[in-house]
Amino acid sequence: MRPDPRADDPLREAEPFGTIPGQHLEGDLVASLMRRHEVAAERLIGWLRVAIGVCVFITVIAADHVLIQLTGETLALFQRNAWIASFGFLVVGAASILLAVPQRWRHAYAYLFMVLDVGLVLVIAYFAIGERELPGNALPSAPIVWAAPLVLAVGALRYDVKIQLCAMALLALGLIGIAVALDHRLVMDITAEEVPAWPRLFSMPVNVMRFTLLLLAGAATAFGIVRSQRLLSSAVKDAVGRASLSRFLPAEIAPRVAAGDADLRRGRHQRAVIVFVDIRDSTGMAEGMDPERLSQFFTAFRTRILASVRKHHGFVDKFIGDGALILFGVPDEGADDAARALAFAHDLVRVVDAWNATHETPRDVRIGIGIHVGEVFCGLVGDEERMEFTVLGDAVNVASRIEQATKRYGEMILASGAAVEGSSDRAAWREIGQEPFAGRHEPVAIFAPVVSATASSAG
Repeated sequence: MRPDPRADDPLREAEPFGTIPGQHLEGDLVASLMRRHEVAAERLIGWLRVAIGVCVFITVIAADHVLIQLTGETLALFQRNAWIASFGFLVVGAASILLAVPQRWRHAYAYLFMVLDVGLVLVIAYFAIGERELPGNALPSAPIVWAAPLVLAVGALRYDVKIQLCAMALLALGLIGIAVALDHRLVMDITAEEVPAWPRLFSMPVNVMRFTLLLLAGAATAFGIVRSQRLLSSAVKDAVGRASLSRFLPAEIAPRVAAGDADLRRGRHQRAVIVFVDIRDSTGMAEGMDPERLSQFFTAFRTRILASVRKHHGFVDKFIGDGALILFGVPDEGADDAARALAFAHDLVRVVDAWNATHETPRDVRIGIGIHVGEVFCGLVGDEERMEFTVLGDAVNVASRIEQATKRYGEMILASGAAVEGSSDRAAWREIGQEPFAGRHEPVAIFAPVVSATASSAG
């Protein structure tokens, strides 16, 4: 097999950087998260309704008990409205809890329960003031009116700004309607000297201020919902982008790209050590294996390559069929890049020998490894439909041809003179030839280990 370092690799297909990786996936994830959140939020709101109903019940009983103890009087009329509110919140809460399960829930139910919450507040407020024959100015004095901010605050848990805005509109229209229906006055005029002046606090300007503050509180919750939605969308976008990059780019590169490394995005020239690994006679081995076993074989081979590469702090740029392109010194160059690449080659040969000793494969696995050092272009390349990290340049082609030369020389490992110069033990390598590779003016000196790992032959 003759690997092409620039060949398309379906395992490494990625979406273009600069757009949102997995944009359709992002939309699906946001929709799925919002669906799960909607059901969970409505269930939580249901329990909060129940808690509000219980708290109203307990509070009224306690307050009435204290009032009787201190004055001997009871406010039975107020209690009746409190019981209605308590019972209403309990019933609506129980209904929403029963419906807030994925199998039963429909988005329209959220609007229904919002209307029930707001309607409960408005109806009780109307009767609380109307039964006492008070003008609409007294509306803020009805305790149930102060449940309106609570309804808005609890509704914000839905993360649905449309429902929240509808709740604000219904509350606003309902309160205005009640005030008009009950003859809201411009000024609560107090003429009798013995009557206290505090009713003036319910004149129209003061009530308008209260009304405005209520709407502002609702608007604040609506802005909070919008911000939360944007944060969720941003978090999903970032997560999907990082997941896509981690899937389609090498693990050593993906975090740098995700963090916005401009050099890697637009590409850069640098010195790197390039290593090609290839299985000899993989076609013959495949003939004796069924597809499942062949898949297991390549998985086992790639797993061993990855373990050896990580041990020596390189990374696999891509797997190409039954081979691999491995880089050392990318994205950050080091003085020992070549030494680590050569050590990796020896280590991989030992790993393959140990694998052969287990007799897991129908025949011994034979590999060829070619190593070269040179200037490369590395970065993200591609068009709007396909983008991947790759290395390009003459050095990549030379490394590929050195790997092919292992067949002719009967060696498992061959390295160029440039790679051997970085060896920690130069004496462990011997020159075995000069290769006039096609397209090059100068031949390339080829070195093999002095202690040869010649378990292979030309395939």
